[in-house]
Amino acid sequence: MSNSRTIENPGSNPEAPLLWLVTDGRIGHENQTRALAENLQALAPFRIHEAGPSMGGLRQSEERASLVIGTGHRTHLALLAAARRFDCPSVVIMKPTIPTVFFDLCFIPEHDLGRPPNPNVVPTKGMLNRVPIEALPKQDRGLILVGGPSRHHGFEAEPLITIIRKILADRPGLTWDLTDSRRTPEEFRGHLDNLDLQFHSSNECPDDWLLDALLAAREVWVTEDSMSMIYEALTAQARVGLLPMPRKSKRSRVARSVDRLIAEGWTCFPDTRAPHELPAPPAVLHEASRCAREVLQRFPALA
Repeated sequence: MSNSRTIENPGSNPEAPLLWLVTDGRIGHENQTRALAENLQALAPFRIHEAGPSMGGLRQSEERASLVIGTGHRTHLALLAAARRFDCPSVVIMKPTIPTVFFDLCFIPEHDLGRPPNPNVVPTKGMLNRVPIEALPKQDRGLILVGGPSRHHGFEAEPLITIIRKILADRPGLTWDLTDSRRTPEEFRGHLDNLDLQFHSSNECPDDWLLDALLAAREVWVTEDSMSMIYEALTAQARVGLLPMPRKSKRSRVARSVDRLIAEGWTCFPDTRAPHELPAPPAVLHEASRCAREVLQRFPALA
């Protein structure tokens, strides 16, 4: 559970509207909540308050929030309680475990929607992230992001290494970095010794290393199980390729989402394109800023 704290926007008016963020201690969820809040803060002089899912801080608060935001099922009850306490709109990110009609606005990845959404539901292309909207000049660098086994995918180290070795051989003009994740099997590292790249253990990387690497990389190759990393790489405006992983089901929501990205021209597997024809993203993708604009359009009193 996160500690309660208020984050002031430099130069903001102490009377500016307050965003109340309900957080659950999960980094992935908190990053999505903060991504939306930070992009709202870029559009208007909001102040930000973060609180955990317990009701204690809510009952003690004497200041009225103008909007409450949360991600993850552990935040839902506190999110609704805060909206009622402050008499303000509620925004939930990701598909909630309770009916969407209880929230004023829902940002839900399109691959989690099985039917046409209600008017209060806005589909998003993947998960929100904190990649900045300003594009930096790309460097002659490549980045490889390796996930691991999950309920949707298995993991086979040797075929993966064979593909990575071919990618490096086909692109001699790039300097390559590779990082793993908490799901990557430990023995995978032993296969990297003879590859011409720099390995960065996810357990040892500084907090800002991955974001800097994504913004600098001209090409990013991601194992297909790592959905959040795929969308972060696309948001960073890199050319993104997919490293195949054994699928446990061809009809899983993750597999369907990957196949949809391929069909729309956002990415591809290495055997579907010539070596130097990794596609550029067909458009600029920055869902956190788009969702922030949607919030202000839906609730103009906030601006």
